[in-house]
Amino acid sequence: MRAYLALFVLLAASAGCLAGEIRKGATMQVKPNSIWFEETADLTHWQLLKKSGDAAALASFLDDKLHARDAWQFIKPLTVKVLKFAPETNQVTVEMKTEGRFAGTTWVLEADALVR
Repeated sequence: MRAYLALFVLLAASAGCLAGEIRKGATMQVKPNSIWFEETADLTHWQLLKKSGDAAALASFLDDKLHARDAWQFIKPLTVKVLKFAPETNQVTVEMKTEGRFAGTTWVLEADALVR
């Protein structure tokens, strides 16, 4: 019984550590090929389509957003500053810190796209 309790405490502590890594003001990297959205509503809709399992609808939505430049997919890891983190929706608002034409722009993306 103690072993199960110890395992539970260990798992709970490690989950809290992972969630605690993303905090307002943190400078982090975004994984290559992550999807970046300009609008929170578009990210939310994309997440719902991903969760639904409808691959055709997801691909169509993403294709439309990428072509309209309402979403972007960068091939290199980029540096951002976390402005807001909403763990309940797995969404993070960031400011682009990597030098270039997008420096200083604000984006929303899935929190899973961030790494230290």
